[in-house]
Amino acid sequence: MKKINILLLLIMLIQLPLFAQETGTGYSSAVQMIDSGRQEEAMDQLRPYLDYKKYGKLALYAHYHFARAAYKNQQYQLAQATLEQLLKNYKWEREDEALYLLALSDFAQNEAYAGLSEIAKIDDQSLLEDGYKASYDFLSKNAAVSFMVAHWSAFKNNEGYSIALKEKLLSQSVLSSNEKVVLAELEEMNIGGAEGSTSMDKIKNQELDVAIILPFNYQGGSGVRNLEGNNFVFELYQGIDMAVEDAKRKGVDINVKSFDTERKNEVVRKILEDSFFKKADIIIGPIYPEETELVSSFAEQHKIPFINPVSNIKANFEGKDYAYLFRPSTEVIVDKLLDYSRRHVTGNRIALAYSGSSRDELMARQFASEAGKRGYRVAYNQKVGSNNIRNFLEQIGMRPGMTANVDQVVIFSDDPYIASPTLSLLESLTTETPVFVMDSWLYFNFANFDMLEGNDLNYIGNNSINLSKKEVEDYRFRFFEKFNAYPGAYAYIGYDLMGWVANVINSRTGFDFRKNLDQRGQTDGGLGFGLNFRNSHSNQYVPVLKLTQGKLEEIK
Repeated sequence: MKKINILLLLIMLIQLPLFAQETGTGYSSAVQMIDSGRQEEAMDQLRPYLDYKKYGKLALYAHYHFARAAYKNQQYQLAQATLEQLLKNYKWEREDEALYLLALSDFAQNEAYAGLSEIAKIDDQSLLEDGYKASYDFLSKNAAVSFMVAHWSAFKNNEGYSIALKEKLLSQSVLSSNEKVVLAELEEMNIGGAEGSTSMDKIKNQELDVAIILPFNYQGGSGVRNLEGNNFVFELYQGIDMAVEDAKRKGVDINVKSFDTERKNEVVRKILEDSFFKKADIIIGPIYPEETELVSSFAEQHKIPFINPVSNIKANFEGKDYAYLFRPSTEVIVDKLLDYSRRHVTGNRIALAYSGSSRDELMARQFASEAGKRGYRVAYNQKVGSNNIRNFLEQIGMRPGMTANVDQVVIFSDDPYIASPTLSLLESLTTETPVFVMDSWLYFNFANFDMLEGNDLNYIGNNSINLSKKEVEDYRFRFFEKFNAYPGAYAYIGYDLMGWVANVINSRTGFDFRKNLDQRGQTDGGLGFGLNFRNSHSNQYVPVLKLTQGKLEEIK
């Protein structure tokens, strides 16, 4: 197997671009691509940096992130081969992280023994605990009792292995003599359930205590003094900070402590040991998938509501009672858009385009599936980029002098390089075919919406800001006074998020977040068009918006 893996890796490396970049610029952007769902692009961009003779230590990090991208792209054999080469041929300072990822790659290929063996080599205690959890998750679902009993002596130090085996043995009505011996030994170890039931001794008070966990230095580094003006996380925090000040002026007793994850899982684990969490009423952030998984699990264990401020993907939160999305989930967006189409659009033929981000690909799959159930026909369904979005639109008849051969067009993308050619094409024609895009398009500085009059261009609300509100204009003015710049999209989100939290839980309303959300139902406060979290862990309010004579209006 390993010979095949190495051969596969060599084949991949032969395909290195001849124009390999001479600096680490491409490496840095590639690492960011992985976390935004663009794994294939990241792998292509990382390949030049795998050359150790040329890039030295940087090549070792490139190997790891190349394997991480492959793993996320479900190319488990490639991830395995890359990591095996890294661990066998080089001495790397973050070897434990590579061992953990290799174990996950082994598990994904149903190679239980190999995965467990890699976990046993890990020294870092936090990663070792993650390895135990991964072991439990895999073994409890996939491993046979006979396999686990046979290898019990080799892996009895793996707590996840022990718990999974104990649960399996207890579920059997009949045990062999060997199984009885193992179970007796497990009983003597006095191990508990998989998730554990211990909880911190909570400190209760009448102050709203908020923990902010954000990757301020998502591009590397530490501290906040050198953060650049284009740092979207810092912009999000600026909005949060202004909302905290406003809440205090209104008499809310609020205490906020912020933490920087630095985009390192080991830093997140250290953050969660802080004594502030003994009294925290709510956690805001982080943003990236691996970090949110750590924090959401911690929040679930200690019964602290946790909010991801910008994501629409709830897949990692399934079955968790304390995890929330501030924005609508992809499922809610799909449901509300199809409801709107049923009421306002004639015909059932849909052209669907979507970008390569993980959110957009997920939403496109959900939309196509749900549309079919509701009697629609998705006549065109295509992944697009800046190089082919115009061809896609022309293919469906969106060109001067022609009539579209579909009844509506849906484009799931926040990419300005997809928006720009789309808007450029729409400027050149007049069509009655409704086009639905994400509300992020409203904020692109190249968009000249006045030139699109006569076209049915609609914006899918994603916690949209109501620019006609007096509160928005007031916020813009105060933000400029404080920061000498106007707020961007993330500054609006941060302000609305923190204002919403301070209104939902405080000394007056009480600190039962779930109960208060259900009682509030739909609200129209803040800077946006509305929020509704009744019986939901994400915002259910998804308005469809349209620009009419320069004014953004909701179409009921």
